Amino acid sequence: MGQSKSWFKREWIVDLVFYLLVFLSICCFAAIQTYGDPPDEINRFKVVSYIAKYGRLPIGSDPEVLLDGYGASYAFQPILTYIIQGFLLRFLGLFTENGYVLLLFARMVNAVFGVLMAYFVRRIARETWKNPYLQWTFTLLVVFLPQNIFIHSYVNTDSMALLAVAIIFYVLLKAQRTGYERQDCILLAVGIILCAMSYYNAYGMILAAIIIFALEFIHRGGKIKGGLWIEWQPLLQKGLFISVIVLAGIGWWFIRNGILYEGDIIAMNARRECAILTATEEFNPLTRFTWQKSGESVWAMLMDTGYLTLLRDSFIAMFGPMLIPTHGLIYLFYQWLWIVACVAAVLPLEKVKTNWQQGRGGWTKSEKSGEVQGEYSMPWARKRMWLFYGSMLLFCVITIGLSIYYSYTWEYQPQGRYVLPILVPFMYLVTQGIGKLSLFFGRLTCLGTMGYVLLTFGYSLFDRFLPYYAKGDNLFSLWGKLLY
Repeated sequence: MGQSKSWFKREWIVDLVFYLLVFLSICCFAAIQTYGDPPDEINRFKVVSYIAKYGRLPIGSDPEVLLDGYGASYAFQPILTYIIQGFLLRFLGLFTENGYVLLLFARMVNAVFGVLMAYFVRRIARETWKNPYLQWTFTLLVVFLPQNIFIHSYVNTDSMALLAVAIIFYVLLKAQRTGYERQDCILLAVGIILCAMSYYNAYGMILAAIIIFALEFIHRGGKIKGGLWIEWQPLLQKGLFISVIVLAGIGWWFIRNGILYEGDIIAMNARRECAILTATEEFNPLTRFTWQKSGESVWAMLMDTGYLTLLRDSFIAMFGPMLIPTHGLIYLFYQWLWIVACVAAVLPLEKVKTNWQQGRGGWTKSEKSGEVQGEYSMPWARKRMWLFYGSMLLFCVITIGLSIYYSYTWEYQPQGRYVLPILVPFMYLVTQGIGKLSLFFGRLTCLGTMGYVLLTFGYSLFDRFLPYYAKGDNLFSLWGKLLY
């Protein structure tokens, strides 16, 4: 018993150090980059400033929040992050008017989201793998991807979207074991609320959650051979319980949109109409260049413009106003790591090597129960496994598809942050592949991956990001001039 308590205490301390390291890493970005350097932060901060100034939410067409040149504004989209930041700055305004202090505190909201995301990533890892090497491999692959740390360091809604995906992913995993207990339902509802109130590109996760939840209570067999039977009572009770919480959390926003924008509850048409009226000719939806208007195909846009390369690079590490890359070899190594691991994940490598030492990343199959055991801490029925993987694949396809559709029909922007919501399920698949590879190469597979992730993050931060701002203006230098 004493040894068990000692192990638990040691694990708790390691986790605490990990979360502190995550927070400090985010702060390295948040505390030095100048205002407006991160992607479109100036226009996002207009919404935050409006709320801080007036204590109310802006209408999307309010002149104070319109995007210069582009017209329209971020106030048409879900803005829960900006609401939190705005009212926080309104409170802090009672004590200081220093704009750089207020900006830093606004960024700290996203830093907290980043730490919370790291917490749920750790929960996902523990829920899935018994092997601590695989747990930490998955954790570091997700959390210390340089672009993930960066996305939590400035004013945006992407940060909350990534947190929401991590929460939903964790609950859907855990519920395979617990059967959607009350606390699971509450946490799932919270994740859906945060997702719905953050970023449209992450909405595919909500659809995936609905599919997984509903099909959990639908089974083959029953009285009719080969037919289906439904557990109506738990499906309706738990489904309604989750729905009531979600509607209470997000209903007010979409009702508000419907009132303000003549029934347009997601405000997409209202945003476009506002842009037509307020944008310059270069960016006006009626006159701006798009690949769709050019008559070129989507395939041509993807293949002939370097779209996929830039999307890959900015998914891994592209800081500031998309002008601060990391080392070129880092992009190539990540690409090949992903390719090899994903191929390994879908191949039956465990059948190639059926005898290995316990704790080296494999699993054994129970032919009777059809469950996966061994290195995985949670029993997986075959139906649940394929249902989960299929739904996550659907989410990834929707997210990537929306990004491509936006670039093709609205504005050419191959930016990794638009597809970053897929980070958790994608790295989950990558880690599954690494687990299979470790059947042949042992712990070195995990240790090598973890070491590489930490080295590439350290290089990106200390050799690329910090020197870039040390050579010119940064938040510290500007803050000092303002104070003294």
